[in-house]
Amino acid sequence: MYFRYFIILLLLTGCVKFTPQYLSGSAYDRSLILFNEGMMAEAREIAFSVKKGEPEYKAARDLLSQIDRLAPKFAERHAALGEEYERVGLYSLAAKEYAAALEFDPDNRIISKKLEAVEQIQSSIQTEELTTANQEALANVHYKKGIAFLNSKQFAKARDEFALVMKLIPRYRDTEKLLTVTTKEINEAINIHLKNGIDYFQKEELELAIKEWKIVLELDPYNKTAADYKARAEAILEKMKDIQEQR
Repeated sequence: MYFRYFIILLLLTGCVKFTPQYLSGSAYDRSLILFNEGMMAEAREIAFSVKKGEPEYKAARDLLSQIDRLAPKFAERHAALGEEYERVGLYSLAAKEYAAALEFDPDNRIISKKLEAVEQIQSSIQTEELTTANQEALANVHYKKGIAFLNSKQFAKARDEFALVMKLIPRYRDTEKLLTVTTKEINEAINIHLKNGIDYFQKEELELAIKEWKIVLELDPYNKTAADYKARAEAILEKMKDIQEQR
């Protein structure tokens, strides 16, 4: 009983290779079943296996001739469908149709080139998708590091991390806003430490002044004011050291 239901299910789902007729049939019978189901390539292969001298050899040869006559038409249909899929950007479906066309017309160089072209496009798309996924993952790592540095008030490091995120993906989450906040914090810190350094310098506390300007230069390596003051303070310290050594 269960076997009958199984056979009915197979018939309904179109699994012709599991039907009793197919399983118990001769090579010619199987090729004819496949031919009637439109499975030309497989039908041709099985019909071709019928050897000369076998009872159904002539019938198999007639079927092969019929397949060969119909093959170009089927190839054209699959190729045309492939072109339609390719035109609307459905490259995986286009590739399947071109491949099906080549089963009917294996020597068709035009279809072969079209298949090769869409496969290259597919490969490029997959590579691009993979690259994008990698960029997003990397951007997320730098984004989280930037947040951590910002929360711990390590503004220069936070700025560098957010800048990397922007380079990878320009509009990643709220990175642009966070970079603006970080830059503002850095500018405020620069002004504070620059002023502190000048105050120490005027009080002749040169070593403390130099420490303040070093902080400024860590935040802004190209800050000319801090660099000039630091150089002057270091020169004065060097002269004072020479004077002390001469005493």
